[in-house]
Amino acid sequence: MNFISFLFTIALIGHFTEAFTVSSPSRHGGRGMAVTSSPLTLGMGFFDGISKAFGNEEYGAPPDAVKASARHILVKTTEEATTVMDKMASGSAFADLAREFSTCPSGKSGGSLGSFEPGTMVPEFDKVIFSPDTPMGTVMGPVETKFGYHLIVVDKRTGGGDWY
Repeated sequence: MNFISFLFTIALIGHFTEAFTVSSPSRHGGRGMAVTSSPLTLGMGFFDGISKAFGNEEYGAPPDAVKASARHILVKTTEEATTVMDKMASGSAFADLAREFSTCPSGKSGGSLGSFEPGTMVPEFDKVIFSPDTPMGTVMGPVETKFGYHLIVVDKRTGGGDWY
């Protein structure tokens, strides 16, 4: 057992001390003991401070993990990306265009990538998704990666406060 584990164990013991009741001689000639109703809580002094160090009572729950939900259309060339963007400008739905043009398997589900954390996608893709300058619900791109050209829509970002 290393020193930190030892301190943690001692802190836990100190944290979970139970209340004991004090016994005193009975009124019947000192024979037997009577239990009084006043509890006496045993503390461990120095180790009480250590147990507080391992607690999280002063702080709220940890923040949610940084995540984003996005959709994309992946095409091989900038010309295809331009064609798709022109069709969107004419009123075609993003999901329909993803099914028709995207070379990514996500195209079958309208381009939806679901929810993911930073580092899940290629860096060029993450840079757009998690940038504070990227407005949600707006088509961004084309963004070039090793897979081709992406037209990206960020649907939602959560967690991390001002991180992204």
